[in-house]
Amino acid sequence: MAYLLQFCGFSDPLQLFYLEQRTSASIANDLSAGTGPGPVFAGFRPFQLDDLLGWALETARQRQWDKEQIQRTVLEAWFDRAEVIRQWQLRLRLEPGDRLLVAALGSRRDWRQRCETLLQA
Repeated sequence: MAYLLQFCGFSDPLQLFYLEQRTSASIANDLSAGTGPGPVFAGFRPFQLDDLLGWALETARQRQWDKEQIQRTVLEAWFDRAEVIRQWQLRLRLEPGDRLLVAALGSRRDWRQRCETLLQA
């Protein structure tokens, strides 16, 4: 299975909480409908590889994803997008202290489900 890691932008913790709550509510609906749960979101400050990888591996454990594939996905994204990540890190330093960089991780099915849900709204 292929996984996709995206960096979504900046958010305050309360907005990230609302995003996670909406995602949790849609997971319950999606699972009862037999569709995918959608990507999982998290906020980071500072934005470092160790924290991102730890979150991704914990997510893999919770969702019973292939941990090795998740680790590979995160490492490839980190190294392939090194310049973009440096820009995110620099921008995060300029943001107010309570702002987080939001990342999302999911399978292709999760992302497709998320996009379809957004288009239906």
